[in-house]
Amino acid sequence: MKYTPIIIFSALFLASCGATSVEGDVASHRSVRDSLKNAREELNTRIAEEEAWLGKNDPEVQRNLPVVTTFALATTDFAHYTEAHGSVRATNNALLYSTTGGEVRRILVQQGQNVRKGQRIVDIDTDVISSNIVAAETNAKLGKDVFERQEKLWAQKIGSEVQFLEAKTRKEAAEAQLESARNQYQSAQIIAPFDGMVDEVFPSVGDMATPMQPVARVVSLGKASIEIDLSEDMLNKVALNDPVVVILPETNDTVPAVIDQIGQYINPNNRTFKITLRVTRDVQLRPNQLANVRIRDMDKSNALVVPSRLVMENSEGKSYVYVLQKGEGDPRAKKVFVDVLMAQAGEFLIESEEGGLKGGEQLIDQGSRLVVDKQEVKVM
Repeated sequence: MKYTPIIIFSALFLASCGATSVEGDVASHRSVRDSLKNAREELNTRIAEEEAWLGKNDPEVQRNLPVVTTFALATTDFAHYTEAHGSVRATNNALLYSTTGGEVRRILVQQGQNVRKGQRIVDIDTDVISSNIVAAETNAKLGKDVFERQEKLWAQKIGSEVQFLEAKTRKEAAEAQLESARNQYQSAQIIAPFDGMVDEVFPSVGDMATPMQPVARVVSLGKASIEIDLSEDMLNKVALNDPVVVILPETNDTVPAVIDQIGQYINPNNRTFKITLRVTRDVQLRPNQLANVRIRDMDKSNALVVPSRLVMENSEGKSYVYVLQKGEGDPRAKKVFVDVLMAQAGEFLIESEEGGLKGGEQLIDQGSRLVVDKQEVKVM
């Protein structure tokens, strides 16, 4: 301890020499800082020891012990959560087109209306296609009659095989033409492909619908999932069917969900992978709605958990707490080094070096930054 003034003088001398340089040597200044911090700790400890001795042995000295409060350290369960942000993706989200186009004659639903699968949404002018269907039906009926007659004659060995095959070919061609016309009519109609809600109808009555532009959007709100991106260091911390908590910021609703799918591809640009969540409660979700997600990635029972304000660092970056040590006379502050394993909501999960803390100890709370190791204190 007698070399402490020499350490202080050397540190101040180095600092004064470095001050002449505008840029300075970073490593040198860090060394000076650490030397000063170590010297301060040594001086504080030495002063505390001398004051404690004088307080007991010098009647002229009035004792002025630091006043502290305590925190009862007990083992408890600790859980750590990772916060992530995602958005709602509708499993059924369809843009509807008219493949042939035509004039919009009627809009049969309103935006926001629930529809059933197969229900017509927009009536488009298909008179030309309807006329083609009538003509195709007539042609198909004629082809069928001719073929049936030719088939009876051929069965009686009347006529040639070529006539029979020509009749059969004309019948099949007419039936194919009729089927094509009906498919064309069906694809021209705007109908709901599944049960859902009409999110938007784009044209107005009288507008021309074209195959290049959507006519309506239908979404299924009952089959929505939530997609989020997670950092690749979470790969071994999530598993299928793990429970998660979803918070919808717009409505402030909290809903339970489970991990339904884990992506196998890692995005090289941001080193993330996708997971999909399935909501396990009936709640209305809208496509692209924002969602905040809390994923529990760590559990520990019988853990040592303390408020973060109790943990301090020395000049070497080591974490420590002060334990109230009782004995003869006033209690003392004992410095115990700890490892901070994880932080969550203003609390630290700690582990003491060499098993120094086991639970049941009294830690110094208020006033912990005013004491030094082995210093006597007064408990409020």
